[in-house]
Amino acid sequence: MKIRKYLLALSAGITGTACICGFTLYTHPALVKNQKKEFFSYYDFNPATFRKAPRAFGPLTRWWWPGNDVTDSELKREINMFAENGFAGVEVQPLFEGLNEKGNTDRLQKQLSWDTPSFYEHIRVVMQAARKAGMIVDMNAGSGWPIGGPQVTPDSSIMTLTYADTLVTGARQISIQIPRLKQAGFTINSKSPLQFYQTVSVDYAKLQGLVVAKVVKQENGQTFLDPNTVKNLTSKVTNNQLSWQVPEGNWKVISFWSMPDGELPKAIASRPMGFVADFFNAEKLRVRYNHLFGPANGLETYYGNPLRAIFNDSYEFMTDRHYADSFLSFFKQQRGYDMVPFFAPNIRKFYNNAYILPYTADLPFPFVYGDDDWRLRYDYDLTVSELLKTQFIQFSNQWLHQKGLLHRTQAYGARMDVIGNSGEADIPETEQLAGNNSEGFLKLIASGAHLNNKPIITQESFVFRGLAEMTTLQKIKLLADKSFAAGVNQIIYHGSPYKYQTGEFGKEGWNTFSSPFKPGNNFSSNFNESSPFWKDIKTINKYITRSQYLLQAGRPHADVLIYFPFIDFYPEQVSANPKEILVSGRFKGVEPEGSPGFPSAKESGKIDQTKQWFTDLWPLINKLEAAGITWDFVNDDALQKATLQQGEIVINNNKYSSLVLSNLPYMQMLTAENVNRLSKGKARLLIFGNAPTKQPSYLNFKENDAKTAQFIQVALSQPNTKQIKNEESLDGWIAQLPAVLRFSKPADFTRATERLMNDGSRIKFIWNESDHWQTISLMAGAGYEKPYWINAENGTITKNNGNSISYLLPPYGSIFLYTTQSSIPENMLSSEPPSFQHATDLLKLDTWDIKIGDTVLYHSGLFDWKNNRALQYRSGAGIYTSTFKLPLKTGKKYVLDLGAVCFTAEIMINGKPAGKRLWAPYQLDITSFLKTGNNKIEVRITPTSRNEFIGEAMKGNSKYAQYKGQEKTLMPAGLVGPVTIKLLNSR
Repeated sequence: MKIRKYLLALSAGITGTACICGFTLYTHPALVKNQKKEFFSYYDFNPATFRKAPRAFGPLTRWWWPGNDVTDSELKREINMFAENGFAGVEVQPLFEGLNEKGNTDRLQKQLSWDTPSFYEHIRVVMQAARKAGMIVDMNAGSGWPIGGPQVTPDSSIMTLTYADTLVTGARQISIQIPRLKQAGFTINSKSPLQFYQTVSVDYAKLQGLVVAKVVKQENGQTFLDPNTVKNLTSKVTNNQLSWQVPEGNWKVISFWSMPDGELPKAIASRPMGFVADFFNAEKLRVRYNHLFGPANGLETYYGNPLRAIFNDSYEFMTDRHYADSFLSFFKQQRGYDMVPFFAPNIRKFYNNAYILPYTADLPFPFVYGDDDWRLRYDYDLTVSELLKTQFIQFSNQWLHQKGLLHRTQAYGARMDVIGNSGEADIPETEQLAGNNSEGFLKLIASGAHLNNKPIITQESFVFRGLAEMTTLQKIKLLADKSFAAGVNQIIYHGSPYKYQTGEFGKEGWNTFSSPFKPGNNFSSNFNESSPFWKDIKTINKYITRSQYLLQAGRPHADVLIYFPFIDFYPEQVSANPKEILVSGRFKGVEPEGSPGFPSAKESGKIDQTKQWFTDLWPLINKLEAAGITWDFVNDDALQKATLQQGEIVINNNKYSSLVLSNLPYMQMLTAENVNRLSKGKARLLIFGNAPTKQPSYLNFKENDAKTAQFIQVALSQPNTKQIKNEESLDGWIAQLPAVLRFSKPADFTRATERLMNDGSRIKFIWNESDHWQTISLMAGAGYEKPYWINAENGTITKNNGNSISYLLPPYGSIFLYTTQSSIPENMLSSEPPSFQHATDLLKLDTWDIKIGDTVLYHSGLFDWKNNRALQYRSGAGIYTSTFKLPLKTGKKYVLDLGAVCFTAEIMINGKPAGKRLWAPYQLDITSFLKTGNNKIEVRITPTSRNEFIGEAMKGNSKYAQYKGQEKTLMPAGLVGPVTIKLLNSR
C-alpha cells in the first residue's frame, strides 16, 4: 500500500470517513526522487478535518526498550495505550541505557540480545499491533547511536585523520623511517573520562601523505611552519623509509594516517558492541543496511505499512578529524587542489568530537602555517559536509526508498552545512536538547526543510539536561509552541520507556535517562504511565494534533531570507536570543536552576565568530518578528540557485520578498556573484552591518576575495539595496517590506510562522511568549477580506469581528489566523468566548483544608510546598477544599481564578466537576455550578515527582541515586494562589 494511501486510511478509520477531508490528491513537491511511492500528499486546510483532529496528525513518541527484554503482551498493550492517548505513532529504540550492568545474568542476556531472531519476532508483533491500531512506526537504525554494531569491524568503521612527526636538521642527506603512530597516541580513551572507545591496533593505519616544512618557531604548544617551504614527499616514501636531502635549518617531518577511531555505538544493546559505521563510505553503509533491514529479518511485509521511516540520530561522532578513503580524490575534485600539503593546519585533537567540542574549541592547533589557515579548514569542513551529504544522507534516502521507506535524520553534530544537509533528508529532524533550545538552531533545520520542500519537520522534544521530573503540561505546551513558531510541524516525545520494573528501580520503574545506574544523566525524559501528568496527556496531544494538522497544510511561507555563511557549525555555537524563553529548557520564575548548559565555545582565545554573528543578528530578528514579518535562513547552495521573478527571489518554487546579509565575515564567491545578479534584477537586498569583502576558500583566495568584494560593491549600488549599520535605522526598511500579513503595531512578545494554501489562503500561527494578556492587531493585503481565528486548544473556529483584525492572547497563549477569500460555513463556526482579563474581583478564598496523602492541614492559607518542611519532599495529589457565600445576580457570569498553580488543577464545585486547567491561564467560568448561599469548592492539584525523589535520595535510598545532592533544586508544588472569584464584565 502506498504510504500516502495508508495515512489516508488511518484517518478514515479514526474519523469514520472515506478519506481525510481537505486532502487534495496531488503530489507534494517533496520526495519526487522515488517514483514508486508518494510518501506525503499536499493538502489545503479544511475546517471539517480540523474539527475532527485525526490522530494521524498527532505526535509520535520515542519508545525505549530495555534492549530485548520485552514481552509480546506488554508490547501490544503499550501500542494500544499510545493510540488511546492520541499518539500517531512510535519510534522503536532498543538500547542499554540506565540499566544495571551488573544485574541478573539471565536478565542481562535478554537485555543484550538486540539483533537476534527473538528481537525481530518482537518487532513483528509491534508491526502487527500498530497496523491494527492505525499507528505509524519508525525504527532506529539499529540500537543506540550512531549507527553501528558487532558486525562493524575496525576496517569498516568510521575513520579519523591523525599524524606523527619528528624533527630533523639540515643540511644533510637523511634516510629515516617515517614517523609512525604509537598505540596510545591516537585514541582518546586513555585520557577521556568518557569511555566511548575501544583501542584499535595501529596496524590498521594507512599512510595518506608525508609532508616536510621548515620550522619558524615553537611557542605555546604550537609549531609555526614556513608555508613557502612545505613539500609533499609522499612519493619518496618506500617501505616506510624516507630518503631526502634536508636543506639548511630545522624541519618537521609529518606523516598523516587514516585510522579507525575506535568509537563505540552509544547505549547499544549488544555485546560485543562493535564499532560506529563509516558514515563517509556508502558501500560500507550498504552492508550495514542490508544486515539491519534486509529480507532475513522478516520485516519487509511491513515496509510502508506501518513502518514509515528509519531514523538516524544526530551525528555525535567522537573523531579528531573526519576522514574517508575517498577524501583526497573527492577534495581535489571539489576544491581544485591537493590537500596533502595542507593537512598540518587541519589537525587538532577533538576538532570533530561532538561530545566535548564545546569544552575544547579553544585548544591550539599544533601546526600553524599562517593567517589563512582558517581557509584551509573551511575547505576541509566543506568537503566533509559534502561527503556526509552524498555518502550518508543521499545514499540512505536512496537505499530506503527502494524498500518503500523514508529516511529521518538529525543532520547536525559534525561541522557541516547544517541547512543544506538537513534539507537533503526525507524527514529532517531537529531537537530541543541541541543548541540549548535556541530558536536560532531550530530555525536552521526548519529552513533547510523549507528550502528543499520537505513537508514534515520532526523534533526530538521536551528533553533537557539536569531537569528530570520537571516537565509539566504547561511546559510541554510552551515548548511545542516555541517549536511550532520556528517551523517544526511534527513533535516526537523524548520519550516513553517501556514499562519495566525489575525491583532495581524506584516505584516509577525504569526511566531510561534518569537512572540510579547512571546518575550523571538525569535528563527530563519520562512520558509513560509513571508520569503524574500521564492522565492528561491525551488533552495536550489533542492540542498538538490540531496544531500539526494546520502546520502541515499547504506549504511554508517566509517573507525574508537571511543568509547563513558558516560551514564549521555545531549547535552550541548558537547564542540565545535575549528575548526568547525556555533557553536550555529552563522555565524562569517557575523552575529552580538545574545543571549548567555548555560553556561558550572559544577559538584561539576569542569569542567564537558564529556565536557573535547570532548575537549581532538578534536585534534584526526581533524587529522582524515584532512586525509580523516571517523569515528563514538560507545557505550558499540554495542562494546560488536563486532566480528572480517579478521582483521576488525564487528558490525551488518558494518565493521571498527580500534577502538580508548580516555582519558577514565572508561569503562564497559564487554566492556573491548570484547576489550581484539578483540585485541588478531589482531584488530587495538589505546589508545589515558591514558588507562582506572576502570569500572563505583557499584556492586563489586573493583574486577571489577581490571578485567577491566587487560583486557586493556593485550590489550595494543598486536602487533596491540598502545598507543599515545600526539597529535604530531598521524600522523604516521593515515598514516597506511587502508582507500579506503583518502587525499593525509592534508586537514584540510574539513569534510566528505562516503557511500558504494552493488557493492563496494563508494560515499564520502566532504565539504569545510572555506571561501577560496581549492584544495583537494585524493588517491583511488585498484578497484576504475574510479572517478567521482558529483555536487549537479547544478546536473552535471564530469569525473575526469588526473592521480590525485583532485578538486578545492569554498568557503564553497561541492562535491561528486563517485569511481567505472564501467563507467557512456558519455551522462550523463558534462564538468567541468572553475574555476573563477584565473580570472584577468579588471574593478572595484565603482559608483552605489541605490533604496530601495522610497529612491534613485545617484552616490553612496557601503556600508553596517546597517552603514547608513537612511537605517539601512530598508529591502526589493535593486536595484543597473551601467554602464561600456569593450573592448571585441573574444574567451575570462568574469566573474562578486560581492564581499560581503547580501544576494542574481539577475543580469540583458543589460536588460537580467544573473543569480542569492544565496550563495558564488557570481560570474558568463556574457560573452554572454556583448556588445561592454556601458553596463548596474542591481543587485537586498535581505536582511533579521530583521533590519526592530528592527526598528519597536524602534518605539514602539507592534507587534514587541520580537525585543525590539535588536538595537546592526542588520544584514549586501545590496551589499557591491567590484564589479569587470574579465577576465577568460585559464589554
